[in-house]
Amino acid sequence: MKPPLIDLEDWARDQPTAQIPEAETYRMRLWDGESFDEKRAISDPKPTGRQILELFDRVPAEEHVLFYMPRKGKLDAIDLDETLDLRERGPERFFAFRTDRVLNFVANGQRYAWGTTAISVELVRLLARIPDDETLFLERTETPDRELHDGDVVQLGDSELERMTSKKKSWKLNVQGVLLTLSSPFVIVKDALAQAGFDPNAGWIAILKRKGEPKTQVGLTDQIDLRLSGIEKLRLTPAQINNGEVHTTLRREFALLEKDEVYLNERGFKWETFVDGGRRWLLIREYELPDGYDHAVVDIAIDVPPSYPRAEIDMFHCHPHLALKSGRSIGETSGRTQIGAKTFQQWSRHLNGVTRWNPNTDSVMTHIAVVEAAFLKEIGE
Repeated sequence: MKPPLIDLEDWARDQPTAQIPEAETYRMRLWDGESFDEKRAISDPKPTGRQILELFDRVPAEEHVLFYMPRKGKLDAIDLDETLDLRERGPERFFAFRTDRVLNFVANGQRYAWGTTAISVELVRLLARIPDDETLFLERTETPDRELHDGDVVQLGDSELERMTSKKKSWKLNVQGVLLTLSSPFVIVKDALAQAGFDPNAGWIAILKRKGEPKTQVGLTDQIDLRLSGIEKLRLTPAQINNGEVHTTLRREFALLEKDEVYLNERGFKWETFVDGGRRWLLIREYELPDGYDHAVVDIAIDVPPSYPRAEIDMFHCHPHLALKSGRSIGETSGRTQIGAKTFQQWSRHLNGVTRWNPNTDSVMTHIAVVEAAFLKEIGE
């Protein structure tokens, strides 16, 4: 026995692959992309385009264009005298426009027809079947592609065919200078540290910085929601630090660990390695200091032992010598180290406790975290 009515849209949603059976009537939905959005029933399972338009009072039919969205495939046009088998093609919905021309756009390499000079982002997602977890971009040739958001409208009909593409959404987090690209907006602090190359068990204190808000200490098991606005970085500070109470081309006289060199390059540092007085030096040139010092930039020299990383990196050295704008003295910086033709200021800063040097996990990267923490500590951050 035939069912009295089958709603085509509901059938496509609930039984996306099942054949639509014969029924007394078929209910279909027609939308004009703006204000008209109704469902009406028809008894003929093989209506023409004209019949569908007239069912929805789109008359005269000759002044309209009709599209349908099948369960599979892309939006398609129906001529007035073309017959559409509702059971075979299983359209999810119909679109009708009073217009004398068809416009086009491209989404993810597929061409789509449309009946008005504008289309919303929501409709592009619907027609091109772009999921919510992908970001939609409007392609541009001479300027960067423009990210599209819900509520945006794309204008069609200009001289150039509008092209859109979608990409899986990603979120970025700066972890002590290492920029992570994540596929989820949620990340556990210890996982972020590990992905950035830091040992989560080395006793780091993690500080989350958000623009316009006080810095917040977060625990290793805390979750960071990257959807929140203004997240700038996750800064690391060793749990225990005590105070001991020019070349025109960058030299590469010895190699660091591969991960060290990747890190230094990703931070955008101008760095070099050289040997002077029998000691191996890593020099970071023109390091930008936080506000509070009498200089804006400084060269930082780090003594890298020959047996590094088995041997510990300790302390660091600055040129020019630094002082605080406040006039307060900086403890344990009275030592002086001659490197080449310059005298560097020695900062005696040493790892202690659980943050003691571990050759399996520590590196130049983790020592730079010690350097940056020392600079921030002196100005009260």
